[in-house]
Amino acid sequence: MPPKKNGKKSDDKSLKKENTASERKNAEELQESDKTFFRAQIRDLEERLERYQHKCDELEVQAKDLQLKIDTVEKEKKDIVLYLKRRVAKKEDETTDLKETLSKHQQDQEAERDSFELKLSLLRLELQENKDKFTYENMALAGKLASLEEFSVQKETLMAERRALEEQLQKQKEEHQTEIYNLEKKAVLDNDRLKKEMLEHVAAVAAEFRRESDQKMPETTKRALQENLSLTAQLKHLSDKTNELLKESDALKAREKQLKIENETVEPLLHEITRKNVANQKVVQQLTEKCKQMQTELEKYSKLQTEHQELLDDHSTVSAELHVLRQNHATLTEELHQTKADVKIQRKDLEEERRLCGQLKMLLREAAVALKEALREVPENEDSEVRVIMRRNQMVEKLLAVLDTAAAVGEGPALVDFMPCGDQPTKSQNIKRAGELHVQKSTNHLSHFKTGDLGLVPRKTHSTSSKTRHLSKLSTTINTNKCT
Repeated sequence: MPPKKNGKKSDDKSLKKENTASERKNAEELQESDKTFFRAQIRDLEERLERYQHKCDELEVQAKDLQLKIDTVEKEKKDIVLYLKRRVAKKEDETTDLKETLSKHQQDQEAERDSFELKLSLLRLELQENKDKFTYENMALAGKLASLEEFSVQKETLMAERRALEEQLQKQKEEHQTEIYNLEKKAVLDNDRLKKEMLEHVAAVAAEFRRESDQKMPETTKRALQENLSLTAQLKHLSDKTNELLKESDALKAREKQLKIENETVEPLLHEITRKNVANQKVVQQLTEKCKQMQTELEKYSKLQTEHQELLDDHSTVSAELHVLRQNHATLTEELHQTKADVKIQRKDLEEERRLCGQLKMLLREAAVALKEALREVPENEDSEVRVIMRRNQMVEKLLAVLDTAAAVGEGPALVDFMPCGDQPTKSQNIKRAGELHVQKSTNHLSHFKTGDLGLVPRKTHSTSSKTRHLSKLSTTINTNKCT
């Protein structure tokens, strides 16, 4: 009897050793695959950090260039304002001179008004004569008014025909409205029928898809397909990022060209203002000469009147030019405010990029710490399954926390996007329906993954602690199945 007991004990010990050796081999294989995956993710994050740093430097250089351009535009604005103020002062002096001359002409016009009043009395007499003449003609026209009564009769007949046509038009409108109501009713019924047919078709497709999903795939092929899909999603995300950066660079180049064009438009305006200044000086010289001529030829009434009209015209032109100069000044100030607003927007973008770079650096440091803990070699004395499971759960919890922070920053998907909408499965369903979860996700969503993510993080409907507890339960059940 005792030898039999010793034989049973030795068999149990050999079985336990074989089980522990197989578990160690599986753990080493999983650790190697996790290490390669984490290294690839670290390289991807470092490349992103370099791209954001390069973009931040470019935006700083552009901000400096825009600040220099704004300083030059402000200097030019100050010079233009001083020049315009001098011009306004000169024009005001000229207007005072013109007002003095205008007062002189008004005195002359008062003298003329007396003479015109005499002429007006004569014209009144003529007007009375014309009035008598027109009253006689009015009496003749009264006879013609009788002929218009026939026209009124014709008008009444036409109005009666118009009423009949309006009633006919109202009837046609009512008929059209009834036809429109019938057509709308038919359209609503057709839409309801089509909705019912679509729902039946969707239900049939869903049933067919469930039957197809019940057929299990080997785990190795399923894992290869998932990795292939994740790599294609990453490549697509990188291509989208490069396209966005190219679009932003094109927009900045277009803005630089626009600023150059605005600068080129301001320079001709300055040349035009100087040319107008020279022309105005010539006009002033001409006006002085005309004033001298008026002082020498005040006796002649006709020349005085023509010169007075010319002075009024010149005053209107000068006021119009002054109004144009003020409008130009207003446009220049608006352009300056616009450039300042653009610079503020660029500065905000630069600060946002710096903030994102800082957040990515913090995320990289946290990911590095988590990966160091994950890639740390397991000591030989930690042979118990409980310690291995606890260590694995802690590693998964840290990685989930890092991915949560990445989703909060905006890089990568959130956990909410990778969890089905239903309740949590039970312990018995966790193993049986592990392959069915991906099929149900494909029916509810268009794809398993999002751009820039490998699809290893589930959708977040509960906290990270509940997820780690769920993963620990799965790992314990799998290990127990292996042992049995």
